Amino acid sequence: MLATHEQPLKTHVVTSDKRMAGVPAVLRYRSDDPFAVRLAFLDVHSDRVVDGIEWVFARDLLTDGLHTPAGEGDVHVWPFGPGDLMIELRSGDSTALVITPQSAVRLFLCQIYAIVPAGAEPGHLDLDRGLARLVGQGFGQG
Repeated sequence: MLATHEQPLKTHVVTSDKRMAGVPAVLRYRSDDPFAVRLAFLDVHSDRVVDGIEWVFARDLLTDGLHTPAGEGDVHVWPFGPGDLMIELRSGDSTALVITPQSAVRLFLCQIYAIVPAGAEPGHLDLDRGLARLVGQGFGQG
């Protein structure tokens, strides 16, 4: 059975050219993708996800980043100040620093680890269905 969870976030986003306060965002989780979390930014006027502005990364990265600097590649997470979390997002030459309260992220993580506990992720993957879809689309045929 598919289970999902969303956690709205209040963020400050700092880019190389300006700082934007109060950028709404949402953390998302799906039990059928148990190792991943999604961070999406919302349009201020409509509360809809801004097209193309969604990052997918390991939930372990978010968990580890609450306590110590974590991450490689395009996403890095670390504690910032007394109660905030810094999430650094990179794409090409662009970088955005997202500052959000640790309390919201902790709440999100508590909820998603209740949905799929640590170590139980493989039981939520449907590899047979995924492989059948790949083979049905002609991948690997040659």
